[in-house]
Amino acid sequence: MKEIEFIKELKEKRELRSMKIAKNKVDIFWEGIVDVLKTNEKLEFKGWGKFEVKETKERIFSNPRTKKIEKIPAQKKITFKQGKNLKRSFNTKVKE
Repeated sequence: MKEIEFIKELKEKRELRSMKIAKNKVDIFWEGIVDVLKTNEKLEFKGWGKFEVKETKERIFSNPRTKKIEKIPAQKKITFKQGKNLKRSFNTKVKE
């Protein structure tokens, strides 16, 4: 699903007046997550999952084309670990 499809579905399910309002709600949600993660704090949605910032170490590797030893600088990455509720919602058996 693409973002625009998600926004359209959000608009319909929440009976919002316009796509602009729905997009604004999605943008505010993501901006809030980014703001928290920039402070290097964990962000946990109880039962749904946890966002966390982790730092990777600087790595040295040999480029096979140039035969040069190069460095990949240390950097931050965002990880997400699913919670029990999210896991359960995907693994429940559907009754036929």
